[in-house]
Amino acid sequence: RRHAVERSGRTVELTPKEFSLLEYLLRNEGHAVSRTMITEKVWGYGFDTYSNLIDVHINHLRKKIDQDFERKLIHTVKGVGYMLEDRSKVGE
Repeated sequence: RRHAVERSGRTVELTPKEFSLLEYLLRNEGHAVSRTMITEKVWGYGFDTYSNLIDVHINHLRKKIDQDFERKLIHTVKGVGYMLEDRSKVGE
């Protein structure tokens, strides 16, 4: 209900939509999700995927989740969409 997450002991407050977007990325951790998949699962309907709405929300998430940390978790997958992945663990 609170729409908050924690990273490295720091509480991060999120809007309901940011929380839903992060939850969707977490449920698909390590897998790229397309803009279409995001709009259908997070917004519940299809809309113009050329809109910058997804980019705006991803940018807000990155500022809240990744900005103060060297290790980034939210990645752009060129030509596909976005992925949540801890790349410091890749190859372990």
